[in-house]
Formats: sequence, structure tokens, C-alpha cells
Amino acid sequence: MTHPDWQEAIGIAARAGASTPQPIESLPLDECQDRVLAETLAAGRDIPHFDSSAMDGFAVHGPPPWQLEATTASGADAHATSGARPLEAGWARPILTGGAVPAGATSVLRAEHTELAGEVLRLRADAPDTDLAPARNIRHAGRETRAGEVLLEGGRVLSPADIAYAAVSGLDALPVRRRPRVALLMTGDEVITAGQPGPGQVRDTFGPALPGLVELLGGEIVDSRRVGDDAGATRAALQEALAAADIVLTTGGTGHSEADHVRRESVRLASELLFPELAMRPGHPTTFAQLGEHPGAWHVGLPGNPLAAMTAMRVVVEPLLSGMLGKPLRAARSVEVAVDVRPVRVSTLMPARQREDSRWEPCDARGANMLRGLTEADGFLTVPTTGLATGDQTQVLDLPWPQR
Repeated sequence: MTHPDWQEAIGIAARAGASTPQPIESLPLDECQDRVLAETLAAGRDIPHFDSSAMDGFAVHGPPPWQLEATTASGADAHATSGARPLEAGWARPILTGGAVPAGATSVLRAEHTELAGEVLRLRADAPDTDLAPARNIRHAGRETRAGEVLLEGGRVLSPADIAYAAVSGLDALPVRRRPRVALLMTGDEVITAGQPGPGQVRDTFGPALPGLVELLGGEIVDSRRVGDDAGATRAALQEALAAADIVLTTGGTGHSEADHVRRESVRLASELLFPELAMRPGHPTTFAQLGEHPGAWHVGLPGNPLAAMTAMRVVVEPLLSGMLGKPLRAARSVEVAVDVRPVRVSTLMPARQREDSRWEPCDARGANMLRGLTEADGFLTVPTTGLATGDQTQVLDLPWPQR
């Protein structure tokens, strides 16, 4: 079985996710923030759906002066009543911002650009001539969107603007993909969850960080627990997670020592092993399998070293979730390298920063067990086995969280 590089791993994970699309659920608009729209939606009617005024002032028909109707732009139904009947030539009618423009109106005048003498309305001498331009200050029906046009494309992560736009169109709910259910199993008898670690101990980095990252990528944590370095306990935890989750995410235990039980127990439960390891550093021990019969649950075995695990989250877990949700993948970007980078044994993703001159350089402290470099990074710089020379072009993968 081949060991894919980072590019191949992204494709494998995305295709796997797309083979198990999440079911669609309808949610009210106020619950749709950051959810993935399941279907492309068309506008059911024009937006706006009637001609409306862009200003508080007067709807007028024809050139000045105008006879002012004995009505006021006030009351609960004022926005509708301003357009309830046609406006005759030579007449003016009070209107509010957003109010319906009556048939026959040729423009809407700003209130502050007019003067009233008795019941006769005139344009002030210092008012701009443009106030009488045809359709001035009138928002025509369908100016923003015509009925039948695409309202929102499926696969987009819904933003506040998207939700507001859906509301303007008259929708009350949206079809979204259910968040993939993720079980997080963290191994390592040497790991402590609080306080300062002593010799032979390490502090838990995954428990505080991964649940939020999974949520950010579109998943939902349904179980999070620690599992001792024991074959039976590991097998039982994987079986329980398989029954409850769409993705089982484990940390550690993917090596080949007697203490690494995750890899062996995953193989025993797997109906398909998509790859046993990656041809990439950091993150080489990452394993990817399908547990149980299709659709079963996907298992991503993350390495125990924190930078290696975070790198694997970007090239395996993110595209897997995107595929399940129908989201487009984030493409790598071509960038220029600011410094020489020596050759490496296998394709490498290095935490890197973008300099003020827009060129890129690797961060310091970028070992598989280190995190400082990642905290200073703007992305992952892809380094081929031949290395890079100053001025070379290479690719950068965006981080799986918003950049600084």
C-alpha cells in the first residue's frame, strides 16, 4: 500500500468524505450561522419585491411645482399606504425610507431639499438638479436580485450576511448539512491534563485544542475521553466510538512499538485501510481507515506529537470534513521563498511566516513535538525533497484556523 504525500492525502480524504455525505436538516435562520448550505437556492421573488424610496421625503410626478396631498408619512402602515394608489401628474405625496413608491411617481425628493408654501411643494433654490432625474432615490423591484436568480450557492459556510440575505428573500429556514459527529479518543499514560509535568510526563495539548478545532472545521464533538495504553481498553473505546460517531479521531498510539495499540486495533476493526502512513513530515505516522462496514465511521489516527497532529488535521481531517459537508477544498497558494531551505528526506510542511515583502520563511521551533513555531505561523510552507533556494516558488497551505 502506498504512503501518500500531503497533496495525495488531501485528495484521498476529500473523496472519502464525499462518499459519505451528511444528511440534510432544515434549521431556522438564527441557528444557521457557520453551517454548510446543502443546496443551491434560487430567489423565489424579486429583491426588493416592490419599488421603494431610498429617502424620507416626497414622491413627485412630473416637474415642479407640485400640489401636496393632505396625507402624512406616519403610522404603523405608512410604508405601505404611500404606494396604495397611483400618484397623479403635478402632485406630491409624503414618503418614508423604504416606503412603497406609488405608480406614476417620477422621482423621490429629499425632504431637506424642498420647501412648502401652503399646499404647494417646490424644490429649494440650492437643491441639486439631480433631484429631478428620472427615478431619483427610487429603489426598483428586482434591482438586487431577480426571481429565479441564484440566491446562495450550495456548499458555502453561511455567514451573517448570507443569513440576513436569506431573510430578506422571505425564507425562514435553510437546508444545511448535519455536522459530522466526531469522537475524540486521546491516548498516552504519560500525559497529564493539569499542572506542570514532571520528568517522563507531558502536558495534554489535544484535550484543550482539538474540540474547538473540530468545531471550527464543521464537526461536532460527541465524545471526548482519555484511553489508557492498553489493547483491550483501546479496542473497546474504538468500538464504542464507531457506534456513536461519523469520525473517530485518536491521538497517539500510531507508532510500531508494543505500547502503540491504536494502529493495531484500528486495523482489526477496519473494513478498508486508505493509508497506513503519510509520505510527509511532520505527521508521518498518521493512519486513515474506515471502521465497520460502509458507511461505518472514518478513523484518523493522529500522531502523538502536537505539531505532527496539527499538520495531519490540515491535510486529512479538514478535507475529510469538507467532503462530508460538500464544502469546496481550500487550494494551496503559490508563494516566493525568502531564504534557502535545505533538502529534506521526505516532503515536508513547515510552519512559516509571511514577511513584509510578501515572501515567506520557515519559523523557528518547528520540530514534530514543538508548538511555538506554529503559534507564529501564517501557513504551512511545502518543501520538496530537493529543498528550496531563495526566490523559488513553492506552495503554502493556509492554517486550519483564521489567520492573525
